[in-house]
Amino acid sequence: MRLLIALMNPSSARDVQSEMESRGHIADVVLSGAQIPLLLRERPCDVLLIHECLPGMDGLAVLAALQADCPVCPPRVLFVCEPELCAARPAMADCLAPICAGPQRLCALAEIISKKPLPKLAAAQREQTAQAVERFLDALSLKKRLKGRAYAAWLLRLMVPSPMLEEQPLCQLYQACAEAFHTTPASVERALRVAVESVFTQGSMRGIERFFGATVDPERGKPTNRAFLLQAAQQLRYSLTIACSANSSEMHHSPAAPTMV
Repeated sequence: MRLLIALMNPSSARDVQSEMESRGHIADVVLSGAQIPLLLRERPCDVLLIHECLPGMDGLAVLAALQADCPVCPPRVLFVCEPELCAARPAMADCLAPICAGPQRLCALAEIISKKPLPKLAAAQREQTAQAVERFLDALSLKKRLKGRAYAAWLLRLMVPSPMLEEQPLCQLYQACAEAFHTTPASVERALRVAVESVFTQGSMRGIERFFGATVDPERGKPTNRAFLLQAAQQLRYSLTIACSANSSEMHHSPAAPTMV
């Protein structure tokens, strides 16, 4: 797990960093709230531990900025605040912690929310991700009549904004998908395998070469379900990142609207 720590007290931030690293995680400290949106675009993290009061930009303003211009892989947010603010949880916070919480408590909460399937910030780009997934599967000529396509789309919508899920056993993802579709994990695995086979026997060769290239096992003639999902998620993140960069560039370079007098 990668944690980005933005606390009001630098000493407390370093204590949390030391505790997280002792638990085998990667932890970085940032001192200004204004740096956070840029840092998350350059290097995604799994959990953002952020204080409500920060120099440069306070915690609520940071969350508002991330919601308005969300990174492709947004973090789960652990928001540290005064007890009275806990009653009105910020919409994009996945978990709240009181300012009196010590390093061990904060680290324990970070580890808990890191297991959450999707961060709340991911909702800001849910429709965009879903559209990208459908375009990707269309480019491979994966037939919509196959159940495995629906399962693949559901899994990719979950995996693209949350790379941590790639570390989970595939059986857990099958279980989650099965619950969503009211079926069994075995049915999900089988239908997905049939869908992957259909792509690499009847699908678009141009799409296969573009997105999978040399990743296909020459002896099997197709990737495993896991390899298919991992490569697809990686390609989708790349395409979404390019699209986000292009949109951001257009916003910054578009002419200003005329001033009304």
